[in-house]
Amino acid sequence: MKTDFKFSNLCGTVYRKGNVVFTPDGNSIISPVGNRVTVFDLVNNKSETLPFENKRDIRRLALSPNGNLLLSVDELGQTLLVNFRKRTVLHYFNLKDKVRDIVFSPDGRYFAAALGRNVQVWHSPGYVREFAPFVLHRTYAAHYDDVTSVSWSPDSRFFVTAGKDMVAKVFSVDPIEGFVPATLTGHRHAVVSAWFARDMRAVYTVSADGAVCVRRFRLQGVDENLTFGEFPIVTSDNDDDEEKPRTIWYTESRHYAQQSARVHSAAFNWATNLMVLGFTNGVFGIWEMPDFNLVHTLSISRKQINTIAINPTGEWLAFGAAKLGQLLVWEWQSETYVLKQQGHFYDMSCVAYSGDGQYVATGGDDAKLK
Repeated sequence: MKTDFKFSNLCGTVYRKGNVVFTPDGNSIISPVGNRVTVFDLVNNKSETLPFENKRDIRRLALSPNGNLLLSVDELGQTLLVNFRKRTVLHYFNLKDKVRDIVFSPDGRYFAAALGRNVQVWHSPGYVREFAPFVLHRTYAAHYDDVTSVSWSPDSRFFVTAGKDMVAKVFSVDPIEGFVPATLTGHRHAVVSAWFARDMRAVYTVSADGAVCVRRFRLQGVDENLTFGEFPIVTSDNDDDEEKPRTIWYTESRHYAQQSARVHSAAFNWATNLMVLGFTNGVFGIWEMPDFNLVHTLSISRKQINTIAINPTGEWLAFGAAKLGQLLVWEWQSETYVLKQQGHFYDMSCVAYSGDGQYVATGGDDAKLK
């Protein structure tokens, strides 16, 4: 009798809660399914459930830019460090708080985690087993309410945070002479997300009421059109003393997504300058920044869209709806579905194999057969 059974795959549902992540090549999408992680190969139409599991349902996923390391964080902050290519767990770690967002820097040296009102920046661990692979770089505490998202600048020197206190803040990873952390105000509802523009000349912020602000910066006493991060030394007229000019942020333009629902999720792509907003009524919209030109809107669900992801080339958009257990991948240029799957809405009541063992049929209390 065969006794060496091992886990093969997970069937019945494709998404439960949390965020979905594209792989660096953009051909696969990683989805949290309860306390496990499923990888969908969109090119070969295959799915694989990784052979590890968290203690609780997964809340956030983060994949390193080179695709080697995967961070899987559950509802209580318990974190698994996984070698994604070899499908092995390297380390277990506890962040000791609920994580609302976690993301690697573009250069892969750090990852930032939003824990309550604070943001912790950690050094990225290596690819082998270590006694203490997680090393805290610094803790940033400036918000008066929970931090909702963290986004890095393209050069990995700065990051911008969004919070429920209706503000966004810009921080530097290391202290930089002439730079003071900035607070971007002007929203009337909680800020859902914020991002740097690709040229680092603007910051885009979006709030739950659909307001989108384009923020610019300038240096006091400097007329040059500088990229953010350049802080030249200026000489005053009265004496020869050299000093760093003060950075001033201002709102260049304000736009509104004319929808009858609130914004629940958002994503931005540097390659195409496209911003995607998901609303609580199941509608999503695509806008081109910084002019906020509407490209496309579509209703894909009856429930709110919980997560949005854009592949690196900006061609495919992934959406997850937790209420329906729905996972969609949409190619917005051709307006076609690359992937459209939905699990059972209620409990699964029966399972049957085909004669050759290649297919599985499931029936649920929602009167559906899959």
